Amino acid sequence: MRGYTLLEVSVMMAVFGVFLMLFFGLTAEMRGWEKRLPINFLKHPQVTAMTSRLRRDVLDAYIPTGSKGPYVKQLGKFEMSDKVLILNTIQTDGTLESVVWDFSEPGVAYRHAYVKEFKTSTWTARGLPQNFAVDLDAVELLTGRPYGVRIMAVDEKGRLAIDQILQPRAHK
Repeated sequence: MRGYTLLEVSVMMAVFGVFLMLFFGLTAEMRGWEKRLPINFLKHPQVTAMTSRLRRDVLDAYIPTGSKGPYVKQLGKFEMSDKVLILNTIQTDGTLESVVWDFSEPGVAYRHAYVKEFKTSTWTARGLPQNFAVDLDAVELLTGRPYGVRIMAVDEKGRLAIDQILQPRAHK
């Protein structure tokens, strides 16, 4: 007769039980640490990618002579608000591109790029802090260039996760 004896099955069940106990114990400990320690959003890859792209767009913002800054009040269906940032940027080939940063959906940021009113690309970042705010009345960092934008975000518990002031650079 082929098969396992009762003793072999009992030992196997005991070993399996020990593994299950260790697994559930470690999972419970991980959940405890997860609740105690919040996520450092600036180390999260999606947040890093989003802030880097946003910083590049603001740095490359095009400020026409005599204008009130690189920001546009409306572009297509988008209108500038505390959840939407619209600006004109200069591309590496010298062409002008309009960029819309849309933070209206919690935890998600959309970057829409337009060239002459035609959409050229859309980029999405997920896993971000829940509530973003765009403030165009940021502190003037450099004399004569009051075009800074402040980007703030809070997590789901209301803690400040991101607070950056970005300033366009001078173009000639």
